[in-house]
Amino acid sequence: MNPTTVSEAGKSLVKKFEGLHKVTAEGDVRAYRCPAGRWTIGWGHCKGVKSGMRATVEECETFLQEDLNEAGNVVTRFVSVPLTQQQYDSLASFIFNVGAGNFQSSTLLKKLNQGLYDDVPEQIMRWNKARVEGELKPLKGLTRRRTAEAALFSMDAPLADDGGDLMAQKPDQSTVKPLKKSKTLAGAGIAGGAGVIAEVTSQLQPLIGYSEYIKYIFLAASLAGIVLVTYARIKDNQEGVK
Repeated sequence: MNPTTVSEAGKSLVKKFEGLHKVTAEGDVRAYRCPAGRWTIGWGHCKGVKSGMRATVEECETFLQEDLNEAGNVVTRFVSVPLTQQQYDSLASFIFNVGAGNFQSSTLLKKLNQGLYDDVPEQIMRWNKARVEGELKPLKGLTRRRTAEAALFSMDAPLADDGGDLMAQKPDQSTVKPLKKSKTLAGAGIAGGAGVIAEVTSQLQPLIGYSEYIKYIFLAASLAGIVLVTYARIKDNQEGVK
């Protein structure tokens, strides 16, 4: 059975790209015209919005949930193949942005209902254009959103916290200690290995009846590992290796 509601992660995705605009000093939210010229309030809510309208943040949360429910209902109504929660959230975000009519008539939906899941991310990416001075042009914001939705659908990459950009996260190499310099590796291995064995032993003991002496051996190995780790960290600090 397919999901029937957008998850909190899916809602967060929509919030990141829609944004909460025109918040007053008093904490109220004012209506504004979106780039398409429609009166909008909160996180992309347009239904029934007029010039001069105000709402609380809590009311905007309600508007958003109602809009997501509508988008989710479109997914439920027109998608005839199984979906994961991530795929459902991705499509709901897509529909929230492009509209139910565009989704219904899209090649994306046709391919999806044919079971061509691998084609869906590419189809999502095609919807990154908007009319600028009468001409359809790719927009950076839409491209970021489509990239995030495509990634969520395929789960090829995690979503970044910067509004949808996908980046390969690499550690700062200056702070990474090479394994050959890591004196704690052996101690950690002893302690960790002994802990795993002890856990397995505790699960198997009712069946195979290990003696009390074996327990003491595991305990001694764990203590030896902890001592070695502590000693190694002291040596590392003395040598300036962190």
